[in-house]
Amino acid sequence: MTTWNELLGVNAGETAAQVKQRYKRLSSRVHPDKGGSTGLMQLVSEAYQAVKSGKGDDSALGQTQNEGSQAALRSQVARLQKELAVLQQENRTLKSRQAGQQIPAHLTAKIAKLEFDNRQWREQYQKLERQHQSLDGQHARLTREHDKEKKEATQRNRELKDALTRVEQLETELTHKATPVTLKPAKPGLAWRWVLASWCAIALVMVPFGQWQRWLAPLIGDSQPDTAQRVRIINPKPPASEPVDTVAATQSPSAPPPSLPAAPMIELNPTAEKWHINQYTDIAQPYLALRSQQGSYIVANCVGDFYIYLNRSYQPLRVPPNLDYVAQRQHFHVYAIPYGQGASIDSWQLARKVQIFDDTFVSADLTPKLRAFEQSCRQIPDLTAVNRE
Repeated sequence: MTTWNELLGVNAGETAAQVKQRYKRLSSRVHPDKGGSTGLMQLVSEAYQAVKSGKGDDSALGQTQNEGSQAALRSQVARLQKELAVLQQENRTLKSRQAGQQIPAHLTAKIAKLEFDNRQWREQYQKLERQHQSLDGQHARLTREHDKEKKEATQRNRELKDALTRVEQLETELTHKATPVTLKPAKPGLAWRWVLASWCAIALVMVPFGQWQRWLAPLIGDSQPDTAQRVRIINPKPPASEPVDTVAATQSPSAPPPSLPAAPMIELNPTAEKWHINQYTDIAQPYLALRSQQGSYIVANCVGDFYIYLNRSYQPLRVPPNLDYVAQRQHFHVYAIPYGQGASIDSWQLARKVQIFDDTFVSADLTPKLRAFEQSCRQIPDLTAVNRE
């Protein structure tokens, strides 16, 4: 006798959860969508309901059931057997059809060609991939070489710039050594002393000898009466030509031309990066100047000295070694450029662009302005034209 427990595949002592789990497994196997049938699914459902209601030990064939239930079960079993036979026949038919089915020849050739093309494309792709990796390696190597050459070029440029600076310093020193020595203007306060001493010497020379004797008599013990001295001391009237000679002797030689102040005042010019010729405001002498975009000026006088008129409201703390502070004029701090870059005409003609402090001076049209400046300097008497060495 087959019980509902045996049909469902559970034991009498199992829990409701185990019975339910077993029912889910069987129902998923015999479900019509999973290859089962409706009759098997119905039979599993009846077995689960019987076990759930506590009738798992009863006969599944229905000895305890009525005759109607047994007849229904028999008809259901017969129907299931027929469905199983039909399904088995369909399965055999499908297997035989699949075994006898063949792929057409043109499709086989096409598939073979596609497989060959696929291999060719794969080999070509691998070849291009290797070339790409090789090019990446070459690019990295060239990049390293370029960086190395760039560093070497920067180092060479720095060494060349240092060498040019040293050459300019040596040229400036040689120029100063070759230039004739000129007397510097006397310091303030010394001129009037020399003039006073000269006048005192002239006055002493003009005093007659008798007057000298009268002044020195008390010192040397001369006891002669004043009357005798008064009789002997007779200053004869000098010849008419003597005062003229004396005055001529007392006159000093022609006065030297006025010297250039340390930092004369300049005229402001709105044009930047162009050389221009102008005249100092406090002395009638020309100068050659170049203005930067920041408002500072490079000024050269007729002697060949170069100065920078720095447009700053304060005096910089850090100053290049080739600059010497002179004075403050207007709103400028004036520095002399005795040597180095910017100290000669040659340096401005070669450099074209010079940076001093934070100002950049661009020298573009120096040659024509230099000729005009030399002519202006020649028109001023007692001045030396600008040094063109």
